[in-house]
Amino acid sequence: MSEIVKVMAVDDSKTMLAVIAAQLQRSNFAVVATALNGEQALAKYQQHEPTLVLLDMVMPEMTGSETLQTVLEADNAVCIVMVSSTGRAETVQDCLKRGVKSVLQNPLMKDTMLAMLNNVCQEAGVRL
Repeated sequence: MSEIVKVMAVDDSKTMLAVIAAQLQRSNFAVVATALNGEQALAKYQQHEPTLVLLDMVMPEMTGSETLQTVLEADNAVCIVMVSSTGRAETVQDCLKRGVKSVLQNPLMKDTMLAMLNNVCQEAGVRL
């Protein structure tokens, strides 16, 4: 039987959070927490201890990059996947250098997202 991977989705768009949750239904990924900004993400990360974080790059108040840094300081073993609609090459490269496992481009396609999340988890040694 497959293990369920706990996921936290962070995006300033409630619609995008709903899309992510819907696309992960009936998979081996379960959204255990959502956050609309970096501050919420940090509090909920401590509370839920997800294995995988889907993190929007562009958010108000605390950017995805700033949130990334703080989460990795707290737990450098967490799998973080950045989600972006901009996908600027230098930003993507910076995030990858800092420990992001991969980058998903919006719009999110279910099959592509699930395949990539499975690969990220397998490469990180997460049981699926």
